[in-house]
Amino acid sequence: MSPRHPLIDPLYTEFAWLYDERFGADGIGGPDVGFYTRLALEARGPVVELAVGTGRVALPIVRSGVPVLGLDLSPSMLAIARRKAVEEGIGPELGLAAADMRTFALAQPAALITIPARAFLHNLTMDDQMATLASCRAALEPGGRLALNVFNPNLEMIAHWMKLPADQRKQPGDLIPDTLESRDYDPAEQRVDTRIRMKARGGKSVVAIRLRWVYRFEMEHLLSRSGFEVEALYGNFDGQAFELTSTEMVWVARAV
Repeated sequence: MSPRHPLIDPLYTEFAWLYDERFGADGIGGPDVGFYTRLALEARGPVVELAVGTGRVALPIVRSGVPVLGLDLSPSMLAIARRKAVEEGIGPELGLAAADMRTFALAQPAALITIPARAFLHNLTMDDQMATLASCRAALEPGGRLALNVFNPNLEMIAHWMKLPADQRKQPGDLIPDTLESRDYDPAEQRVDTRIRMKARGGKSVVAIRLRWVYRFEMEHLLSRSGFEVEALYGNFDGQAFELTSTEMVWVARAV
C-alpha cells in the first residue's frame, strides 16, 4: 500500500481498497441498497448515481434489470467498480465515468438521480451544496426524482466527544476488526474530520475524511432553493418516519 497518509483524502485514494470491507453489505451500507433499488425500479427512464464509488449500490441495481450511469471524482474508486463489473460479466448496462457532482451534465435528462452513502456531505461549503443541487436539477427531467441520505447530527454525542481530552477521542471501529477511529468536530463550520486506522485483509492504512453535516430544515431549504419539492423524509431505509432519535435523514425530492 502507499506509504502516504494525507491529512484529508477527499478522493478516497488511500481508502478505496478498504471501502467495500468497511461499508459493504455487512457494514452500515447494507440497508440502503434495497431502498435505492426500489426507487430505480420505479423510475421510468435513465438512472444516475453520483459518487458511485466501488459500485456497491449501482451493481445490485443493474442486477435487478435497471441500467445505471455511475459518476465519481475518484479514479481509485472507479477502477474498483470497473473491475467488479468485469468480474460479474456486467457490460454497458453500467456506465462509469469521472465527473464532479457539482458540475456534471448529462446528454439526456434522468428520471432518477441518487447520492447514496452520505456522499452529499463531501460538499464542504454552501456554494458546493448549491452547485451540486443545481446540477442535479438541470440533469433531471420534469418531475424526476433526487434521492439521497445523510446522517442526522447527534448533538448530544458531538458535545460529549468535544469534552473529551484529545488523547481520549478514539474508539474501536464497530464494523471491521483492528480499526481505531478518532474524530474532531467543528460545530461552527458543521464539520467533522474522522481519522481511521485500519488493518484488513489487503493490508493496513490510515486515512482521514472531512464531511460537513446538514440539519433537517437546512437540507429542506437547500432543496427548495434549488427547484425541488420534498416528497418524503424518512428516518431509515425502511420508510419509517423521521423523528428526533433517527440516525439517518433519507430524502426523496421531486424536480418542479
